[in-house]
Amino acid sequence: MLAYHLRNLSQKVLFIDMDPTAGASLTVFSEEKYDKHVEEKKTLSNALELRFQNVTVDPSSVIVQAEVGSTIFDFVLPGERLINVVDELWKSSLPGLRFKKALDAFIPFSKYDYIIVDSAPFFDPRYTELSLHISDCIFIPLRPSLIDLKRTLRMVSLLKDEVEATEKGEKLRENMYAVFNHVPDKPSQVERRFVESFLKGEKGKNFKSSDLQRRYDALLTYAERLKSEGVKFMSSYVETSSDVERFPAPAVSKLPEKAEGFVIEASQILEELRKSSIV
Repeated sequence: MLAYHLRNLSQKVLFIDMDPTAGASLTVFSEEKYDKHVEEKKTLSNALELRFQNVTVDPSSVIVQAEVGSTIFDFVLPGERLINVVDELWKSSLPGLRFKKALDAFIPFSKYDYIIVDSAPFFDPRYTELSLHISDCIFIPLRPSLIDLKRTLRMVSLLKDEVEATEKGEKLRENMYAVFNHVPDKPSQVERRFVESFLKGEKGKNFKSSDLQRRYDALLTYAERLKSEGVKFMSSYVETSSDVERFPAPAVSKLPEKAEGFVIEASQILEELRKSSIV
C-alpha cells in the first residue's frame, strides 16, 4: 500500500520482497506471472547466487514490473532458493555487509526515490538483519496484542547490535516506527481503547472487570517498553478491514480508506528523511 501510494505521488519506487514465503509477491502477482518469473530465474535468490560466484548480474534480469490497478512499480521477487542463499550467507563473515555489496552490484539504488524492503522478522530475524544494511528507516506493523508486542520487543532487542553494525546505524536507530495494525473497530474493545488512549499519551483506563484491566495494563507495559527501546509510535493506525486484507483488488483505483492515514503519515516521514539526506 505504501509503494502504491508513493508511486501515485509520481515517485520512482522499487519494492524488494525479502520474505521467503513470498507473501507480498503472491498478493501482487497472479500465480501464473509469479511462476513465470521464477522459472525465468528473475529473482533475488538467483541474482545473489550469481554475484557470490562473481558473475555480473544485469538489473533487468532481476527487476520485474508489478501492476496494482493502473499503477506500475518495479519489484524484486524473493525466489524459491532464498532460504538456501541466506543459510549460506550466514556461514560467512559479515553477512550483512556482504549482502549489501552484492545488492549494490545489481540494484541501481540511485535510480529510485524510495526502495521498500519487506522482510520476515518472525519467520527468521536474519532476513530483517540483512535488510537493515540497505535501510534508512524501519516501519514495524504490529497488532495491539500481547503476543505481537512481546515478540516485537524481543525482535528489536535482538536487532540492536545489527543496527549498530550498519553503515547508517545512528540514523536507523533514530528512525524506527511502529504502526498499530488490525485494530478492532468496536470502540468498547480493550485493544481499541488501548490504542486510542496510548497514542494520545494517556496512561490509564479504568475497567470494571479485573481481567480487562489486566489485559489493558499488560498492553500498556509492553508498549512503553518498546518506546524505551527507541521505537516511535505513529499517530495513525490501521483498523481491521476486509478492503485492507484484500488489497490490491483486481480493479483497484485507490487505497482502502482505513489505510490512508498510515500511508500518508509514512510517506511524510520518508519525505522528511529524504530531504535531510539530500541536505
